Amino acid sequence: MAPINVNVSNGLKIFKSIDLDESEEQVKGAEGQVFFIYASNTNAAARWLKLYNATAANVTVGTTVPVATFYLPPSGGTPVKLHCDLGLHFNTAITAAATTGVADNDTGAPGANEVVVVIGYA
Repeated sequence: MAPINVNVSNGLKIFKSIDLDESEEQVKGAEGQVFFIYASNTNAAARWLKLYNATAANVTVGTTVPVATFYLPPSGGTPVKLHCDLGLHFNTAITAAATTGVADNDTGAPGANEVVVVIGYA
């Protein structure tokens, strides 16, 4: 199947955090799509990247259920590289957080600068 080209005027916007943790960070405060994610973890234990379909003001990590959770392997592991030609659609907003556990209700705080993430969105 050939890749589908999506027309995004003026290209994708970039969200970057070198210290993503359990304090939610708003990627986009309105409806949008995520086209790529590059995320890494410098800790010796796994970490978890969580994406929410809500504004940061409406996300409480550990209470709000993420729509997507990504495993971030321990340091030395391959960084997460997700590319999605069609985009992952969020009909309200896009918010990101990282925790030390996979459970939706986990609130474990990664240490300073452990989780680095770059998200391309429109």
